[in-house]
Amino acid sequence: MPRSQDSTNKELFLGQITYGSDPFASYYLPAEEVRNCLESGCTPLIRLAERPNPGGPRIAVILGEEKHPDRAEKDYALQPDYARAIVEAGGNPFFITYEHIDAQMAAISPDAVFLIGGMFNSPAGWYETPVPEDVDRRGRAYLSLLEYAKAHKLPVLGICAGMQMLAGFFGAKLVKGINNSLPDDKSHKQNGEKIAHKILIAENTLLMSIVGQKEIMTNSSHTEAVAVHAHGQNKIAARAEDGIVEAIEPVDGWHRFLLGVQWHPERLLKYGDTAAKKIFEAFVQSAAHE
Repeated sequence: MPRSQDSTNKELFLGQITYGSDPFASYYLPAEEVRNCLESGCTPLIRLAERPNPGGPRIAVILGEEKHPDRAEKDYALQPDYARAIVEAGGNPFFITYEHIDAQMAAISPDAVFLIGGMFNSPAGWYETPVPEDVDRRGRAYLSLLEYAKAHKLPVLGICAGMQMLAGFFGAKLVKGINNSLPDDKSHKQNGEKIAHKILIAENTLLMSIVGQKEIMTNSSHTEAVAVHAHGQNKIAARAEDGIVEAIEPVDGWHRFLLGVQWHPERLLKYGDTAAKKIFEAFVQSAAHE
């Protein structure tokens, strides 16, 4: 794809900060810095300071949010495992905020879209049981990125809530409170750093072709899930042993690589998890082949 040379693009670089009692430093960018850029008429082009893999496929990574006690607005933020996963697979990550998304994407001209996990509101109409909260600003940003990916036929990887947004975009219903009746040791909301349960991968799926195994062990950190009997135009590519949907693949989508996984493979990479490594390598390679 052609790269934008618009002189109104302004490079902004993610810093590193430790929030509260976190045992790790997150990437971050104050919301005010982004707003100042937009108000001055420029488009933020957000990168890592070290500029890894400059010739690699450009991966648009949506940012998360964290509250810093000294700032009224939440920072744009990212757990470092997400960025590390893209970089180690050979990708060149650029980071997306929640406003003027089409302009940001035009400035980047990305080869793929990466939807991270997090806490935000999906559209209220997507739930099997009505919910009072409708889609919020961050949720709308995910939808905008999916519309862009569709229009430009880009590969998409969605993790946790990112998977749920991809599934809902293709007509799936969501369910809340999946852990309400489960004992702690069977809950799907566990420490994302530890192995929580087994998942069963379906034959003839993209996920199976990537990991090459019928069963893998995963971590787990979620309270919502895709409805088993209302998964829309998505193939269920994997389930936990209790039936919870663990991976989806849209049927007849715009690209051969459209994959959502409910667990957090980015957190398992540093422990040498083979399946996690294969997922990110396949994702970045799918972008490189366009």
